[in-house]
This record gives sequence, C-alpha cells and structure tokens, in this order.
Amino acid sequence: MTVAICFFLFESSSGQELKSVKIAELNVLVAPPTAAGTKIIYPITGGTISGEINGKVLPIGGDFGMLISPTTFKLDIREVIQTTDSATIYITYNGYIHADPETFGLLVTGRANEVSPEKYYFRINPIFETTSDKYDWLNHTITVGVGTVTETGVSYILYAIR
Repeated sequence: MTVAICFFLFESSSGQELKSVKIAELNVLVAPPTAAGTKIIYPITGGTISGEINGKVLPIGGDFGMLISPTTFKLDIREVIQTTDSATIYITYNGYIHADPETFGLLVTGRANEVSPEKYYFRINPIFETTSDKYDWLNHTITVGVGTVTETGVSYILYAIR
C-alpha cells in the first residue's frame, strides 16, 4: 500500500517543473560597512532597477549580513524601491556569497573588478511586498537572483519562478 501511494504522489507531481523568466536587473549602491556584534552592515545608498520593474533604490535599508565561515558571507537585506510610476516596493532577501579563499579575499577588500563572477557563488531569494495593483503579482511570486559584486555595491539579475 505504501509503495502504491508513493508511486501515485511521484506520478502526480512529475509533470511540474521549474521555469524561470528574467524580470529585472537590480543595481544596489552601498556605503562602507560597519561591524555590529556578529553583523557586518552595509548601508544602502541608492541604485536602480530596470525590466518589468523600473525605478530607483531608495537610500533606506541595508545588508545586515554575517561571515559564517572564512569564505562565506550570508546576506540579510532590506531595501525599498520607488518605481517610475510612483509605486513603493519593499524587498527582503537572504542569500550567500561563497568563494575560494583567494577570490573571497579580493571581493571583501574592494577588488571585485579583479574577479570574474564565474569564480564565486552569489545567489539570493527576494521577497516583494507592495500595495500597488500594477505590481501585485510580486506579492505571490517566488524569485531568485544571481549576483555580482561591483566596485560600488552589487548587481543582480532577478528571475521569477513560474
């Protein structure tokens, strides 16, 4: 009986597969970090978003991340976007930056321009909140992002999981 139920569950869910669609490019500018206990806080100073969402990153929020190993930084970010059509979108996301020791050292010492993004793992999972009817679809969409460390902050390509 158990085998039959397991087979049924497997068969009924096997038709589902994850598909992703690029929805935006997000560029976030940050100020130099401040250490606070176990947290390393990067204040957000601005930025832009373009694609299905167009606007600017407001100078509100930050990355309240922490170093969880000598080569892994765990992100904990809150930020606010104001769209070009005046909607406000609050975003929270977690994620990881992980690299070999040499690459990680270059990233954390402001030398990201010396490192190819293929040399490190940088992924996020944004959660959006808005009261805008136009952007309501973000309130119930799972998204993931692929990040790149820049000289002035970070850049992401955001994908909706369909």
